Amino acid sequence: IARQVNAGGGSGHDRVQVVAALMAIDAGLERLRHAVLEKGADDDR
Repeated sequence: IARQVNAGGGSGHDRVQVVAALMAIDAGLERLRHAVLEKGADDDR
């Protein structure tokens, strides 16, 4: 996907979809990071 975007392939709509997908991935990773940090705070090991 990144190669296609960097090469200028696809339409503006394609770029919007790629950015939306990357934002969704980023949000998911952020939620996961918070969940791991919360679990780690409660872990006494």
